[in-house]
Amino acid sequence: MARTARKKRATPARRGPGRPSRGWTRTNIRIDRAKLTAAQRILGLPTATETVDAALDAVTLREELLQGLDLLREAGGLTSDSED
Repeated sequence: MARTARKKRATPARRGPGRPSRGWTRTNIRIDRAKLTAAQRILGLPTATETVDAALDAVTLREELLQGLDLLREAGGLTSDSED
């Protein structure tokens, strides 16, 4: 009797509380332990994953703020000290 191939059922991703099930990827990276520990302490977060995620949020927020400042400057709503 020939064996038929079984379809593997997709298992739900294990995730912590509040972590979205989509849009996340698992990766292995090398991180400076001292920097990670410092960031974890500053942010008050318990895990490396949460710390790296919050740091990435901070970087993307910084970019959005800089773009907003550029738009405000272009609209004439912000001038630098050298222009006064």
